[in-house]
Amino acid sequence: PRDLPLTTTFFRVFASSGMDSAGALRPCGEGRLRPEASLFLEAPLFPAAGAALAAFGACSLGGLCVHATKNAVQHGPFSVKLRRQLIPLHSEDGVVHHKSAYYGQITVGAPTPQQFEVVFDTGSGHLVLPSIMCRAETCLNHRRYRRRASLVAKDIDVDGSLVMPNQARDQITVSYGTGEITGIFVQDKVCLGPPAPKEPAPPSPAAGSVSGASLLQLDRARVETAKTQLQEDEDDDDGKPNTEHGCIDLRLVSATDMTDDPFSSFQFDGVLGLGLPSLSQTSEFNFLEAASLGGSWSSLVPDAERMFGVFLAKSSQEDSEITFGGWENDHIVNGHQLAFCDVQDSEEGYWQLEVYGIKADGQKLDFCDDGCRAVVDTGSSLVGVPSALGDQLVDLLRFPASPEGGCHGPGPRLEIDLGNFTVILDPSDIARLEFIEGEAETNETQAALPEGSEVGNTSSDNMLLSAGALQSSAEPDAEAPSCVPMLMHIDLPEPLHPKTLILGEPVLQRYYIVFDARAPKVGFAAARHAVAGREAEVS
Repeated sequence: PRDLPLTTTFFRVFASSGMDSAGALRPCGEGRLRPEASLFLEAPLFPAAGAALAAFGACSLGGLCVHATKNAVQHGPFSVKLRRQLIPLHSEDGVVHHKSAYYGQITVGAPTPQQFEVVFDTGSGHLVLPSIMCRAETCLNHRRYRRRASLVAKDIDVDGSLVMPNQARDQITVSYGTGEITGIFVQDKVCLGPPAPKEPAPPSPAAGSVSGASLLQLDRARVETAKTQLQEDEDDDDGKPNTEHGCIDLRLVSATDMTDDPFSSFQFDGVLGLGLPSLSQTSEFNFLEAASLGGSWSSLVPDAERMFGVFLAKSSQEDSEITFGGWENDHIVNGHQLAFCDVQDSEEGYWQLEVYGIKADGQKLDFCDDGCRAVVDTGSSLVGVPSALGDQLVDLLRFPASPEGGCHGPGPRLEIDLGNFTVILDPSDIARLEFIEGEAETNETQAALPEGSEVGNTSSDNMLLSAGALQSSAEPDAEAPSCVPMLMHIDLPEPLHPKTLILGEPVLQRYYIVFDARAPKVGFAAARHAVAGREAEVS
């Protein structure tokens, strides 16, 4: 996560229909299983099919019951638990605000798998891991990938051709909203989740704090053909494709250099891109495409291997989770259904949606009258907005803090109309105490990403954060504290639309979100959390 974390995704409106548990489109108003469907489930024609249908029918309409279907079909969907890292943003007289990063385990190589923690990032298109050849401090503070430790790994060029000993090889530079990496290409066995029970994973190194970071991949990445002779060793054994549950033979980027900002501040080691195929160098680098075609998991919904759902927890009472091969119905509020919006310009590789309008405190803004987009980005820790919109939103969404100094409302809300669905964010989702330290001082610094800018040109220190900590030692007669939205002000370069928002962690916590790469679209439903509180609204 970044304040405009990892990568982005865009969406458009998907008619006015949702999807039922059989994968068919349906009007949003439908929500009950037809009697004849229930009878069919109770009297299957074939025992094996009946077991699958019974498991499937035990789940509520509109989703896929992952745990039931795992036992009903071979392999089935695959879920990975995500851990949460809290990174302090401000500390003033004991008042601290945090942003979060969510990451999960993967293993790479065989026969002895190497364990890594990665962010599952819908805003980028490659698996990137720090290489053992990387001597930068950022790499040394994380687990590094050893190609020579895997007997099935292959040194390759971008086109998949083998690299012979002492042969010059291709290099790639991937630019994110904040920071960049340079690396070489390798093909190896990649598996989701921890390895088969053996020894515990080594502890992740401690991380510092950052004011904001963005892992949004800004372009398709730059490849330099046959420019370096970097090699970890001289031998290479061909591996065989594997069909283990959650495993895939994948082309990845072994990073030989990583910028300090933002990677040194995170506990996770690398980034697993979940952008659309065109954001990757080739389809063999695209994890979702390669895994679904390779049979890494299966689904009862036709062709749902190219779907995944993301749930971000709000407290330690629940687990964050990403599910491949469908979605987990238990994460959706009872009575709510997924509403899908079509992805726009999918050839650009982002999960980007059309924005039809924005309201702040009930007031419709004219900012999107000539068009806006929104990228859904699991790698961003905040909601990102263009700089021309940021100040206006701060003014309209500012409200007095509670007598106790809290910002959980009631207060003004932010509404983003995606056509078939409206994202609603309340103060409890995005509001923080305003940072005050004299009128001459401000916590707002701004940096725009110029057209054609390369990764690394934007420091997280230059990201505009529209909120911060309030001094707890304010004078008794001082003006009452205010709450403002925690937003990241960022202007994205082409090919992204000049008025592009980033829907990051606050949106992913309030809503359970399903990404469907078949005919690309994104689904939203109110997320069910373990903690008591207001349910997300759907419209």
